[in-house]
This record gives sequence, C-alpha cells and structure tokens, in this order.
Amino acid sequence: MSFKPIKLEKFIADHMENNPKSNEQEIRTTLQNALKDFKSGVKCSCGLDIWVIGSSMVGNNCFNCITGEHDPSNDFELAEALPKNQDLYFEESNNIPPEVLTQGRFFTDDGEELNPDLFPIPSLCLGCVHYGDPNEEILCTLTRLDQAADKEFVCHAFKNKNDDKMPF
Repeated sequence: MSFKPIKLEKFIADHMENNPKSNEQEIRTTLQNALKDFKSGVKCSCGLDIWVIGSSMVGNNCFNCITGEHDPSNDFELAEALPKNQDLYFEESNNIPPEVLTQGRFFTDDGEELNPDLFPIPSLCLGCVHYGDPNEEILCTLTRLDQAADKEFVCHAFKNKNDDKMPF
C-alpha cells in the first residue's frame, strides 16, 4: 500500500479550494519547511521518514504516528518526498519489522499503549549517569514503566552521576 503522489502546487491548489479561508502563503511555507526537513534526513521519533504533508500541519512525524494507521493508500504525499520504492516501504507484509512500527512507543501485555510522559520520573533516575542518555532511554523507560505501581523503585543499572566526580 502506498501514498497517492501529488505535486506541491496541485496540493496547495486543492487545499485552498477545499479550505478557502486558509492562508495560502502559510500552507506553502509549512509544506516547504517540512519538505526541507525530509530532504535533510529528519526522521520521526519512531525512526521512519516523516510524512511531509502531515508534518506540515502537526510537526515532524511519520504517517503511522500522526494517524495511528499503517495504510496510507487513501492519503496524499508530495511526490518529491516519496521513497523510490514506496510499495515495499509501506507494504502491510513483514517488510517493515514490527519493532520499527512501534519504536519509541510502549505497550502493556494487553496491547494498551502507555505514554511515558504521564509517569513520574523517580528521583533515583535523576541522579543516574544514564538519565538523558539516548542509548539508555528505552531501557530506562521500560524499567520505569514496569515499576510504576510499585512502592519502591529499584534499578539495577543505576550509576550515580556524582561517582565520577569524586576525587581519589
């Protein structure tokens, strides 16, 4: 399944016809900025290419993260932003590993999505050398979410960030 390609000018003309009160220059600028980000390699937080048309309206994210859907065949994308082999890119088969589709997203065993931003960060994490390290972010988040209901937070990967500053 793949996007329907559309040229920038055609998309703007269609958008203005359907939304006559929109600011044409603003639409053009946000589309051009999103296309520039796409061409410079900006990725969605999940690791996939951004959806330029959607990103121009809600920020740099992929189709899946913006819509929650996996099939973009009823949606447009700027022709300049389509992958060379978009059918393989968006195919519903196993061409896209499930871990890529859910990267940066967390789920319970029942499939309920969890938003890590809604869970407090334990004070232990704030004093850890791993806090804020992008290489440790997923492990730290999983540890935090797993113990969210526990009375005491325990992390076996904890390293005090002040230990490196102690003179010996």
